[in-house]
Amino acid sequence: MPEEPKKIRAILAEDEGMTILLLRRALTLAGYEVVKAVPDGEQAVLAARELAPDFLVMDINMPRMSGIEAARQITLERPLPIIMLTAYSDQALVEEAIAAGACAYLVKPVVAEQVAPAVRTALARFDVLQETRRENTDLRDALETRKLVERAKGILASRLQLNEADAFRRLQKSARDKSLPLKQVALEIVRADELLTSL
Repeated sequence: MPEEPKKIRAILAEDEGMTILLLRRALTLAGYEVVKAVPDGEQAVLAARELAPDFLVMDINMPRMSGIEAARQITLERPLPIIMLTAYSDQALVEEAIAAGACAYLVKPVVAEQVAPAVRTALARFDVLQETRRENTDLRDALETRKLVERAKGILASRLQLNEADAFRRLQKSARDKSLPLKQVALEIVRADELLTSL
C-alpha cells in the first residue's frame, strides 16, 4: 500500500481563542496539520525550536514577546515561512514584520477563505528567498575561491619563477594529488606565504 504524503505541519501563535479555532479549522480543511497552538511569542520560539514545523502563523501583538521579535529569533535559529496576523494594516508594521522574516500577512478579523492562499503564498515566497540565499552564498564562495586562487597563482609564479599558466597548472596538480578542492590548496599556499613573510 502506498505511503500517504506527509502533511505540511504548522504552529499557531495567537492569544485569541476564536482566531485559533478559525485558523485551525481553515488549515485542517486545506490539508495542513496544526501540531501546536501557543498563546505568546516566547512559546512560539520554543515550539518552533522543538517541533520544527513547516510554517508558522503568528499574531504580531502577543503577550511576553511580540510576534515580530519572535519571528526575528526563529528566523535566526532556523528560517521557515511565517504568516503574520495583525489587527492593523499599518504599512510600517507590515514592513517591520517582513524584515523580521514574515513571508505573508493576514489582517484581522481573519476570513477563513484567505488562510490557505496566504499559506501557499508564504511557502512559495519562502522557497524563492531560500533559493536566492543559496545562489548568493554560491556566488560569494565562487568569488572568494577565485580571489584565493589568483593570490596563490601569484605567490607560486613569484616564488618558483613560473608564468601564470604554469603556476595555475601547478596549483591544479597539487589539488589533484592531494584530493583536495582547489580553494583549499590555494588557501594553504596563501597561509604558508603569510607565515614565511612574517618570519
